[in-house]
Amino acid sequence: MSRYSLAVGVAPAEEIARLARQAEDAGFDTLWAPEMSHEPFLPLAAAATSTSRIQLGTSIALAFVRSPWVTALSALDMDILSGGRFILGLGTGLKRLNERWHGVAYGKLTPHIKECIQVIRLITENAHLGRPIRFSGQYYDLDIQGWQRPYPPQRERIPIFLAGVREGMIRTAAELADGLLGHAIYSLPWIRQTVLPSVARGLAQAGRERNQFHICLSVCCAVSRDGAAARRAVAATIAFYATVKTYEPVFAAFPSEYGLIQEADLKGETTAMVDAVSDEMIDAFAVAGTPEETRGKLKAYAELADSICLQPPDQLIDPAETEVYRQALLATFGG
Repeated sequence: MSRYSLAVGVAPAEEIARLARQAEDAGFDTLWAPEMSHEPFLPLAAAATSTSRIQLGTSIALAFVRSPWVTALSALDMDILSGGRFILGLGTGLKRLNERWHGVAYGKLTPHIKECIQVIRLITENAHLGRPIRFSGQYYDLDIQGWQRPYPPQRERIPIFLAGVREGMIRTAAELADGLLGHAIYSLPWIRQTVLPSVARGLAQAGRERNQFHICLSVCCAVSRDGAAARRAVAATIAFYATVKTYEPVFAAFPSEYGLIQEADLKGETTAMVDAVSDEMIDAFAVAGTPEETRGKLKAYAELADSICLQPPDQLIDPAETEVYRQALLATFGG
């Protein structure tokens, strides 16, 4: 049986600490913090103050918008704060987001992310040794001399997980990273036909065994006795991700709905976007329903992964509603 982990948002520190303790006491494996509407490291720092066992990971931190130096130091600090429980989850994000929101270069994805991971590992594993840290590549050129981090690392190696949706990035994750962070819009056919074969190819290319790599699947999940409300909530998250052109192949089985969502988005008609999500799309891309129904539906995902990140619907709905669904996940899957 796969282990369950939980996606966490941002809130006052005492609320994050309380939620983290609840998740740990309920037996959840990891808390994952995303980077979209908030910074991913700070909620995890708050979570570290009230916990001692649960792992804490970024899902994701955008890889290219920070210097590898800043990312490496953040990872080292988080690992100390958590007593060796931190997982650095990285993702490339979208080209438009990187270039227009952050004003940074977005190179060719595979070589860019490979260099980024190499530099981060070089820094995290050598910063305390006091010797020069040098790297010369296509995207990064570092020459760090005359500096030594005065704190020894909590661990020799901090796990790095990489997010991926399409074949190339999933394969790269299996080649270089310690794990894959799946996207909430993975359908079961996409997992079986694209994700798992891409992982296998990446592992084979790197000469690695499957047991050396962790697959964490993220599932948008809404638990409620009000089944219609739960389905409407996950439909909003599905509609949001269907506006992203990069994800178009994932929605290939639903061309009509995808087109309607795109049209409604261009007109700024949020309600129409959500209305365009069919029941078949909801069943393909999310899990929604009563506690009994959601437990049953998640078994198919659990058979394909090492762990499952339960993500409450969090797009195009009120944040307070998201928190209600997060608490329902704790109550349903804890223990």
